[in-house]
Amino acid sequence: MPGDGREWELGVRDRGKHVTPAPPSSYRESHLSAAKARSYDEDLWDPGAAKGLDWLVEQRLLDDVLRRAGPAATWSVADFACGTGRVLEYLGRHFDAPSGIDISPDMLALARARCPDAELILGDVTAVPGLAPGPFDLITAFRFFLNAEPSLRRRVLAWMRGSLRARGLVVANFHLNPASLRGVYLRSRMRPPGTLPMMRAAEARRLFTDGGFSVLRVAGYSYLPYRRVGRHLHGAATRGSVEMRLAGNPVLGPYAGSFLLVATPRPGGPGG
Repeated sequence: MPGDGREWELGVRDRGKHVTPAPPSSYRESHLSAAKARSYDEDLWDPGAAKGLDWLVEQRLLDDVLRRAGPAATWSVADFACGTGRVLEYLGRHFDAPSGIDISPDMLALARARCPDAELILGDVTAVPGLAPGPFDLITAFRFFLNAEPSLRRRVLAWMRGSLRARGLVVANFHLNPASLRGVYLRSRMRPPGTLPMMRAAEARRLFTDGGFSVLRVAGYSYLPYRRVGRHLHGAATRGSVEMRLAGNPVLGPYAGSFLLVATPRPGGPGG
């Protein structure tokens, strides 16, 4: 596969370590096709689409996370399950040479063009010790934990704990809260019930707490229900203005459609 010398082929890095293939039933295989990479990328960068509008709000919340943390430009940072590089590109505006980690070569092909200064790591860090060892000061993970199966969530959290410095941060997003207006609507239409993954903020807190983290903050966003024409939202500009004002509101937080969770490793790890 063509590369710029920074990427590692799936299964091999320069030290000759092999990546164990994911089982067919794993969430890891759901984004491996070139067509999926293209459609995923189009939605996330289109401000007229729901995902693209959410990304504008998420950047504002990420700005606030970094402002509170007071990071240095020399921080070592990584975006786990980086996909086509939207969060990685954001990190590159604030930090030198961020690392992007994904198992999809098609996703990373798009990320490579968008993030030329990033180190792209192609492989499964939960299966190969040392593939992306860090230590990192910050790891982001967007649109991953909600859809991943429980065993994969646990393995990724264990890798994050082992790869972060003592006061390092994880910033993860969860993009469908069953208590939100959209969540209630979708639950009423699901046949059979429970077929669409959803997670409340309290459940996300418990996931990270059980994984050996202390949760520092949960910030909600994406409150309004919406209608679309094809991929595009009705009234995207007005919706965006309202969502920007509502984002991070602590009173409305339990009813947010999506939320960011900020956590740090807890001394002693799980059970500590």
